[in-house]
Amino acid sequence: MVLGIFSTLILVGIGVFAIFGGVFGPRGIGDVEVWGTLEEDIVRGTLEALRAQDRSLESVRYIEKDPATYKDELINAMAAAQGPDLALISAEDLLSFSDKIVTIPYSVIAQGSFLATYIDEAQIFLTPQGELALPFVVDPVVMYWNRDLFASAGIASPPKYWNELLTIAPKITSLDARSSVTRSAVALGEWRNIGTAKEMLATLFMQAGDNIAVRAASGEPEVVFGASPQGSVTNPAESALRFYTEFANPTKTSYSWNRALPDALTMFTAGDLGVYFGFASEYSAIKARNPNLRFAAAVVPQIEGNNTRVVYGYLIGLAIPKSSNNIQGALMAAQSLTSKSGISLISGALSLPPVRRDVSVDTSGDAVAGAFVNSALISRGWLDPSPRETDQIFRSMIESVVSGALTPAAAINEGSRSLQDLFPR
Repeated sequence: MVLGIFSTLILVGIGVFAIFGGVFGPRGIGDVEVWGTLEEDIVRGTLEALRAQDRSLESVRYIEKDPATYKDELINAMAAAQGPDLALISAEDLLSFSDKIVTIPYSVIAQGSFLATYIDEAQIFLTPQGELALPFVVDPVVMYWNRDLFASAGIASPPKYWNELLTIAPKITSLDARSSVTRSAVALGEWRNIGTAKEMLATLFMQAGDNIAVRAASGEPEVVFGASPQGSVTNPAESALRFYTEFANPTKTSYSWNRALPDALTMFTAGDLGVYFGFASEYSAIKARNPNLRFAAAVVPQIEGNNTRVVYGYLIGLAIPKSSNNIQGALMAAQSLTSKSGISLISGALSLPPVRRDVSVDTSGDAVAGAFVNSALISRGWLDPSPRETDQIFRSMIESVVSGALTPAAAINEGSRSLQDLFPR
């Protein structure tokens, strides 16, 4: 029995060495095909700039895929052993690909080095055995605020804490004679006309101390959603859901939003919304839709007195499919793309904050970039078993409370059960 165990360990060791042993040797990268949904010109431009420093990247090529079909196409290609050597995978889809991608052992990239190099959210790519992906791009949710609406209401600066937003809301929101919202302070409270409803509710959950789904010490995903800390009289998730839905409650002074309004982005670019929670990547589109809109960006409000600052971030990493014909070359290409030079190039081209801590960004003359960088440093995510199905769980929690069908506590209990059902037992 003992001999069998040792034989297995030896075979595993030989396998790891065979895959990664020559990575840092003289062997070149070779042909590496990379798939992803980022704009082709931007990634190719990054590769071309990196080739000026390292000619071994000459045979690395990037293919842009349709975001609507990418996940299914990648899974099918992996199953047929015809996929890419390297793939861009979001943290949201990580669980869907965990058994289909190579785990980079800590003997190759030490855990301590990984933690010291990348932003905190990157830890979502870690397992007890190694890294499932190397962080490449992060797109944090930020708070866009309308300077003119704030100034007209006599408010000098955007809220830093959520309780400030409760005070600000009635000063900006305008209702007509039928109590219909004509101008809104903030787009929160509903689902269908708020594009970042899921991200904002997840942000509130995590700020309150509920991390939704995490990786247990064993490495297996574990649902912690809806659990109350020992000795606590309040449930973090329940409090967060109650707060979120208050802005859609006509009986509250903070009432600012309902499902009859246009979508949040349209209302913000029209100048009729004080605060819009959107991704950093939306900044250029907002400016393009209304060049005359006077707006700025800031970090999403936090819970006052809470030492943990959190905001949701959409994280993309470079992962190596097990079906790759060139695993060594794929790792070398991934390390080059996620190097200090690579991240500096890609984040600059995308106008997004870097995922590496050692890539400096001069924000002294750009307050918006400063808000993006600060948001990236506190960005977090959670292990989503199926984004499409969890969308429905989050939507159900919100709409059941807004309609009065369920209390926040009952909605959280139902949501927790539904989330548990999505994980293998």
